[in-house]
Amino acid sequence: MGDLPGLDLDTLNEWRSFASRDPNPDEFLYRRLLMAQCKALAEGIPALFDTRQNYQALFLPGNLLNQDSIVRWLVKEIPEEDWQDIEVVGWLYQFYISERKDEVIGAKSKVAAADIPAATQLFTPHWIVRYMVENSLGRLWLEAHPESRLREHMPYYLENPNNSSGENEDLRSLTPQDLTAIDPACGSGHILVYAFDLLFEIYKEQGYLERDIPALILIHNLYGLDIDERAAQLASFAVLMKARAKNSRILRKPPVLNITTVRPTHSQTLPPAAELKAEDWEPLVEAFENADNLGSLITPPPFDAQRLKAQLEKLENSDRNPLFREYVPALQGLLLQAELLSKQYWVVVANPPYMGNGSFNNVVKKFVNTNYQNSKSDLFAIFMELCIKMVANTGFMATINQQSWMFLSSYENLRKELLTKYTIESMVHLGARAFPEIGGEVVQSTTFVLSKQSPQDRTGNYVRLVNYNSAESKEKKYFSGEHRYFGVNQADFAKIPGSAIAYWVCKNIFNIFWQSHNLGKIAVTTKGIATNKNDRFIRCWQEVSIERTNLKYSTKGKNNSIKSWFALSKGGEFRRWYGNLEYVINYLNDGEEVREYRVKVGQAEALPGAKYYFLQGITWSKISSSFFGVRFLPKELIFDDASPSLFTSKNYIYWLLGYMCSNVAFELIKVISSTLNFQSGDIKNLPAPVNNESHTYAQNIALSAIEISRQDWDNFETSWDFQTHPLLRHNTKHLSEAFTIWQSKSETAFRELQRLEEENNCYWIEAYGLQDELTPEVPDDQITIRRADLDRDIRSLISYAVGCMMGRYSLDKPRLIHAEQPFDPTLHQSFPPAATQLFRLPTKHTLMTTSLPAS
Repeated sequence: MGDLPGLDLDTLNEWRSFASRDPNPDEFLYRRLLMAQCKALAEGIPALFDTRQNYQALFLPGNLLNQDSIVRWLVKEIPEEDWQDIEVVGWLYQFYISERKDEVIGAKSKVAAADIPAATQLFTPHWIVRYMVENSLGRLWLEAHPESRLREHMPYYLENPNNSSGENEDLRSLTPQDLTAIDPACGSGHILVYAFDLLFEIYKEQGYLERDIPALILIHNLYGLDIDERAAQLASFAVLMKARAKNSRILRKPPVLNITTVRPTHSQTLPPAAELKAEDWEPLVEAFENADNLGSLITPPPFDAQRLKAQLEKLENSDRNPLFREYVPALQGLLLQAELLSKQYWVVVANPPYMGNGSFNNVVKKFVNTNYQNSKSDLFAIFMELCIKMVANTGFMATINQQSWMFLSSYENLRKELLTKYTIESMVHLGARAFPEIGGEVVQSTTFVLSKQSPQDRTGNYVRLVNYNSAESKEKKYFSGEHRYFGVNQADFAKIPGSAIAYWVCKNIFNIFWQSHNLGKIAVTTKGIATNKNDRFIRCWQEVSIERTNLKYSTKGKNNSIKSWFALSKGGEFRRWYGNLEYVINYLNDGEEVREYRVKVGQAEALPGAKYYFLQGITWSKISSSFFGVRFLPKELIFDDASPSLFTSKNYIYWLLGYMCSNVAFELIKVISSTLNFQSGDIKNLPAPVNNESHTYAQNIALSAIEISRQDWDNFETSWDFQTHPLLRHNTKHLSEAFTIWQSKSETAFRELQRLEEENNCYWIEAYGLQDELTPEVPDDQITIRRADLDRDIRSLISYAVGCMMGRYSLDKPRLIHAEQPFDPTLHQSFPPAATQLFRLPTKHTLMTTSLPAS
């Protein structure tokens, strides 16, 4: 009882008396003791247990001691050893808000201020935190004090002897108390907690008393800001617990922390007190009006902190109007957040919020459009600009964010500014699945350290972990010493269109970009039609009456009111050379309905790429999960926004198709855009191939590959040029014989296409002199025509048989026979359609032993 102020034996007996009249006496006493403990902690941890907000008891859940209560669950389900790590609090908070996060993100709408914390909260894996802190804060100390043995405590540190700054006198004079480090999106304090550990080692090495070090770190070194009040409270709690582990008495007189919530002032007023000068405070009040939307992104106007503090001190000590003193805490908080956002720091480390501009509410969008032009596409990029601004000259910024800023054209200006003014000291390119709780390929990450120093005479170290599919394997491979690119000169990135951060690229490839014209010089790349409502205007070709489709475009049929549906190329799965032709689009009167709908939803009436519809060209699937799927585009087609296309002279089409289907082109594309999207703007920046004497040879390879791929595509009913099923093309008695023949023919075609693709690769590898970087081999899983597959092929035969029974196909004549046309029984002599069109399908075993009808 001595540890709980105000709790004595008389009070406890009084509680027991009250509890005896409660239906659940143990629960009653437990709740009273819990609140007494919170009150006792208020003095040591005021950020979390604020006595001015004494409403905790109102929000305590009922039945705290039940078997299914939150307390029982925390004790039973989380191992005791996990509670020894203060970061467990951060993990619990992330999962506490995860349900709301899913709701906000799933809504796919503008994110309101109250939901920004939930939508953007993401706990950083510990090993990535260590990489960021050791290579920023740790590097700064080692560059200032090369004799330090701090390196022994930093397993994630990447050596870079080329960038030593030991001769810099400003750094040489750095003391431990000078090492200011801030996380402007601190969340529950994961980064600050590890920074505490490293700072403790620095102080200890310099001879400070261990009991004094925790308070020094909290007062002089660690700073944190967040838009989420609960997260900032947990961050304060985390660093205090870290400090208490080193000095158990620190909570008796805790230092004032430099961690706070960035609070809005839209409901804050200034008291009419003589001690306060309104003209001194109003600029700050105005600047933070929308802080619940903007948080750390706000740059405070100039202000005199000492002058404002003096005014607050006078107000607090004044006896004129005691009610005005109630304004002091809020104004102190306003001043603190303004001070923290006005300073520069030696080190800025953050895992910033991720949110694309499509989710920005109007307040956020207006602010970033005015203040962050180079990075306005996503909050993570905006925070990159903010963090750099907060770093002192020769200091370091470390962050983890999405890799898109390294490649996309929307970040080109941001990249160029970073690459010309500052130095990428190191980068760990993580790719997908860097966060254990986020699967899939959509979130692809990179973590890096930037030095606020000119890149002249400095190089960067890079670790490429994009090919490992779990957070655990990425960390393990980090220590393997593999996939490392050291001494990279970032000036080389300027040789690539858009200055993509292609650190892994060899000198030969840099020179190809530097010495070549881009593809846009000899061809046009363009987006395709965007209907804004595909489910209304686009169909699979089988869904539309054959009488209403125009699969073989002709000028005569273009505006025919009956034939209003035209063939459409619509992206699709990875496939090379030919295929993925499965859709039609309502294009009556040059797409009149589509154009009208676009205007209705606020889009331009003009259809993207319209002047190139029905022209022969090259197309590809814009979105891919693997490789670059490039195909020949016949002249009878329109193409949509999922199928960007390229158009050039007829003399170049097949030659360019061979180039774009080669592994050389894919290697070059990865330099320009290492994302899942192959935009038309990226493709036009590919180096244009040189036309030489062997042009015809490359063209013939492409023509042969197209023909094999076309035959494969037309083997099955999904093609509108389907003739007859491959298992019925040979007059065999049994199905097993037919399958054997089909298996042999399909395997021959497969191996022939593989041979052609390897010849094609060989041609382009030699043309570009990349024999040391690439090999021509093409593995089986990259050949995109189909091999015989018994289960699939029998299913397709059953489908064809049903078509014959219903009159869609005939054994007497190839191609589609009846699709809403008047029925002609003379076309079905060998196998008349079923009269009722209802029948029982045979089993697979029966089908395999049944004789085929004569064809």
